[in-house]
Amino acid sequence: MILKQSGLVNEQPKKIVYFPSLSSGAYASPLTKDLEVAPGVPYRFWDDRTPEEWRYKYFLMTAGHLYKKTGIRKTWGLEDSLVFGDSGGFQIATGALKWDLALRDSIFEWLEANSDIACNIDIPPRVTYEGRFQESLDISLDNFKYFEKKQSGKTNFLNVVQGSNPLEFTHWYNTVKDMQFGGWCIGSSRRLVDFMYVIAMMIKEKEFLKPYNTWVHLLGISKVSDFFILAQLQKLMNQYTGNKITISTDSSSPGQYPIFGQMVWSPNWKDQVFNMLYFPKDGNGLNYPTTGHIPSLINHPGVKTLTWDVVRNYSTEAVTRLTYHNLYMYIYTAENAENLITSCPLEVLAELIPNDLIQILRSMEEMFNSPDPIAVYERYRQFYVKYGGENVMNIARETMDSFFDTSVFPTIKELKLEKKVANAEKKELKLQKLATDSTAAPIIENTLGGWGDYNVTDTTQPQ
Repeated sequence: MILKQSGLVNEQPKKIVYFPSLSSGAYASPLTKDLEVAPGVPYRFWDDRTPEEWRYKYFLMTAGHLYKKTGIRKTWGLEDSLVFGDSGGFQIATGALKWDLALRDSIFEWLEANSDIACNIDIPPRVTYEGRFQESLDISLDNFKYFEKKQSGKTNFLNVVQGSNPLEFTHWYNTVKDMQFGGWCIGSSRRLVDFMYVIAMMIKEKEFLKPYNTWVHLLGISKVSDFFILAQLQKLMNQYTGNKITISTDSSSPGQYPIFGQMVWSPNWKDQVFNMLYFPKDGNGLNYPTTGHIPSLINHPGVKTLTWDVVRNYSTEAVTRLTYHNLYMYIYTAENAENLITSCPLEVLAELIPNDLIQILRSMEEMFNSPDPIAVYERYRQFYVKYGGENVMNIARETMDSFFDTSVFPTIKELKLEKKVANAEKKELKLQKLATDSTAAPIIENTLGGWGDYNVTDTTQPQ
């Protein structure tokens, strides 16, 4: 049994929190206009007009899209909900937001006015900052110092750790670990092998036992397996810290699937995927029922108004109604995964979920109980790679130079350029062949385009 090392033990065990990130894209319109998903029930699922059993008072808003709307929390009626503020670092890294110190001031003020918990402004070493790890860290560190000095206590600001491999994560963590914030955001957490290394490193450093750490947020993960892993982390963290730290995550996935005509039907525990119903953008040729609503595993308030007519001619209404439904399926999945983790021994769960996932959950138990959690990480690393991807070992040049002679290696940009040229040459050869082949089928228009009359502002793939 894990030793409760934190001293004071809180009475109630913490539960994982899933923050839906739906403040941009198609779903933002009914939120702003305060439209109803059913008579008397708003799309604002946190609102007191929503029946209590379906009221969900957790929401993520991103400064990257909303920082100019200074009173958006009040406008959307979120005063008594728990709001997570995303700082917009990813939008800065992509170039969607132009970085300067004035923007930093605006984002800080917006976060303190509109969120209860928030990330510092970190610059992820990806997209336009890929291969510029030290520059990303230097800018982020300067932002963290600014936030640390200026924070009033109104918002619980979280430290952030980023990287692409153990070397980068360790260097970033050691640089920022002594700053006084209320917990951590773990970036790059979509690769399980990275997430597990960061957890092992922080256990080794006794990071979670620091009295001011009360929250750990994993940025942007919500696959079925993620909810099992997060629930296991919460269960172990409760035991390790005396119910002191809450584990949370976020995603925009409930709103992303409808862009491609997908409705989440149910979680598939054995395959660790979501079972889907699919509605093509033009359903007039399909034999849809003329009356009634689309069946649902759960009877949320929007079920009866999600009719077959809504998806027959796919439009904004279909996207927003399916988003509302998908959100409740994500909540359902998170709650049931946590119930299974807290109630069942791993030997019992082995009949329900994959063996590789069982090994990952077991490794987490060993990490918290081991004097050397990094050794546990290394022992189970094959399962992390198999289940959730390999580290990116194209380490930033300035970081690698202190350990190896990288002068003979091509840069990331050079490798990408080589690949781009090779792909272009292949495409040219294919087009030449099609041009000389009279029997070649006509090139079909991209089937991912033309989904209704809405504008998509966030086209990241669902997780």
